[in-house]
Amino acid sequence: MANDDAATGNVPRPDVLHYVRPGIRALHGYTPGEQYPGFTKLNTNESAIGPSPKVLAVLAAIADESLRLYPDPTAVRLREVAAERFGVSPEQILAGNGSDDCLTILYRTFLDPGSRVAFPWPSYGLYDTLAGLQGAHITRVPYQRTTTNWTLPAGLATTGARLTMVANPDNPSSTLVPVAALRRLAERLDGILVVDEAYVDFALGVNPDASVLPHLAAHPNLVVLRTFSKSYSLAGARLGLMFAAPALIAEMNKVKDSYNVNAITQALGTAALQDRAHHADLVGRTLAEKTRVEQALVGFGWTWPAAFGNFLLVEVGPRAREIRDALKARKILVRFWDTPELQTFVRITIGSPAQNDALLTALRDIV
Repeated sequence: MANDDAATGNVPRPDVLHYVRPGIRALHGYTPGEQYPGFTKLNTNESAIGPSPKVLAVLAAIADESLRLYPDPTAVRLREVAAERFGVSPEQILAGNGSDDCLTILYRTFLDPGSRVAFPWPSYGLYDTLAGLQGAHITRVPYQRTTTNWTLPAGLATTGARLTMVANPDNPSSTLVPVAALRRLAERLDGILVVDEAYVDFALGVNPDASVLPHLAAHPNLVVLRTFSKSYSLAGARLGLMFAAPALIAEMNKVKDSYNVNAITQALGTAALQDRAHHADLVGRTLAEKTRVEQALVGFGWTWPAAFGNFLLVEVGPRAREIRDALKARKILVRFWDTPELQTFVRITIGSPAQNDALLTALRDIV
């Protein structure tokens, strides 16, 4: 008698994971920072200060038509306001669902399977993950590191990569590469240089020449990213901007999702850009708190690279995991990576004055 499968016409099938692309099964996905209700989050570099009152007013006035209809597919009004704000043309801007969406668009536009992407290391872990999704090869070039600074490695210019990524300020170190060095790199590369300026507004609060964006037109192979998740307090709304030559933006518009930025986020981002006073106040207050936290941490005998973002990468020694866990037991989250390059560090986001006080009190108890 035929077996049941043959009798019913059913074909035995392997485990459903067999159908997943091998490269995906082998991939280590990006791990976001931990989130728990009621915890103090000093592990994901969000702003401790709320968004502009103008943003909240726009949110309260969202009409039902904004929800019923599709959003503007290219975020025209947002790009017009951003162009005025940053001294470029709207044709040089693409809006994304967070700068992570902009990164995805970049990888999909420029990288075929087998293409190469390069970046200094350690840096933002998503650069790795997106390369894996594209089947691209990764070249990590170690930063030249001291206790007070991480320097862009000279070998980054000679990797042959189609895409070269530089987070500036860097994440996780919070250090800043001088604009002159980035411009030299752009000139030397036979490929696209992407400068990810997620935290640059905090750097601009210290150094008015911290951004490479004013030099966009001088380098046709330069792409600059900005996000609204940090200094505009819109991490939950998901909005990023990508700046490049109009010809590159036109090609990347072919790749993005049709309606990748929703109508509400477009309106909130426009309002955030228009409230320059609130933005300047947020940056100034954050930098003042960073100075206060740094002065307190000196007393622990710890060191960290010169920090230009809203966070510090603090070298606490072999007790780094223990300190992370002890803070977590007190409902305070900081970031720890169990990797050879970072296992003696914790990354601490600058919180509100009350959050920073709680952190410092907990550290005194722990250490």
